[in-house]
Amino acid sequence: QALADNGIPFQIIPGVTTAVAVPAYAGIPVTHRGLASSFAVITGHEDPTKGRSSINWAKLATAVDTLVFLMGVKNLPEIVARLIEHGRPPDTQVAVIKEGTRPEQETVVGHLNNIVAKVEKHQLTPPAVIVVGEVVRLRDKLRWFDNLPLFGQRILVTRARHQAGILSQLLMERGAQPIELPAIDIRAIDDTQELDRAIGNLAAYHWLVFTSTNGVEAFFKRLAVLNLDSRALYGRQVGAIGPATAQALALRGIMPDYVPETYSGEGILAGLKSYPVRGKRFLLPRADIADEELTRGLSELGAEVHEIAAYRTVTEPAAIAQARRMLLAGEIQVTTFTSPSAVTNLVAAFQGAPTAINSSQVACIGPKTAGSAAKAGLKVAIVAREYTMSGLVAAIEEYFARER
Repeated sequence: QALADNGIPFQIIPGVTTAVAVPAYAGIPVTHRGLASSFAVITGHEDPTKGRSSINWAKLATAVDTLVFLMGVKNLPEIVARLIEHGRPPDTQVAVIKEGTRPEQETVVGHLNNIVAKVEKHQLTPPAVIVVGEVVRLRDKLRWFDNLPLFGQRILVTRARHQAGILSQLLMERGAQPIELPAIDIRAIDDTQELDRAIGNLAAYHWLVFTSTNGVEAFFKRLAVLNLDSRALYGRQVGAIGPATAQALALRGIMPDYVPETYSGEGILAGLKSYPVRGKRFLLPRADIADEELTRGLSELGAEVHEIAAYRTVTEPAAIAQARRMLLAGEIQVTTFTSPSAVTNLVAAFQGAPTAINSSQVACIGPKTAGSAAKAGLKVAIVAREYTMSGLVAAIEEYFARER
């Protein structure tokens, strides 16, 4: 209305009203065959400057099966009194749903004659939606959102920002609230001469082994800059550390020749023992801070290894500072780590005394990251058996299932 009054053009984008969406997330349909054929949406907080209420309580109380009040928590005692006064039975079912559709959602169920006391006991505050009617009985059978395995858990995601979405989506699907505050960022290397030389000399290598999706992306970006494509890998055997890296390669037209059963550097080495690698030349495009486990292991198998920095791993100071504040305030239930570098950067924010991180449950994608976390003084509660995002989420689920 303000836009129209000031002559400003606008469009209205229709959406699902909270009057329907919030009860649905609490397992309460506003209508239901056999229970409720009608519903009404009423403001629970009228304009205080009005001379008197415009709600016709005498007709409203019994004329409609389901009543949905918006913004009515502070006026709940009056709403209850008016409904009972005008004929709604005191034992009518009522639900008050706070922060509906969000991981903080909380639902209090009662009857008109006791809902005020229950809301006060649970210290429910706005925003909330109030549902009055027999449809509330269906919540016990239809509740789904707050039954999700990770419902209400606030989980810190420390992955690089461009990669955090996959983990966050998996967590949200299970009812958690992911907090994306990356402890690392992935950047292009400043000097690409060595990488470019390696790409220009690919025919000299027998194997290319990629240990992350970041390595794949960085390598193929340089390939494109040099006016080359996946055909440049013709005749080379290609290894990928796990399914995510294999998928990144497949998207670029490369089906890896080798993916280990265990998705780690140690797993790569264990599997390659059955391959004729002695005397073969390996190219490893990796992070600038990658450890030497894989390089050393391949050399011990008799391979000639050329490890090269394809990208840089740097810190995210602003995000780390925010993560530190939330951990110190006790606002995080689980802290996830998917790489040793994320551990190093977040722990550094606590100046070597990561007590606040240990106030949350520390979850690591695999034993290598868990080892770095333990070495840094963290108490690791959760370690994924499968070293993938899905494996990490499954491990977090299993942990909370045991704790219930």
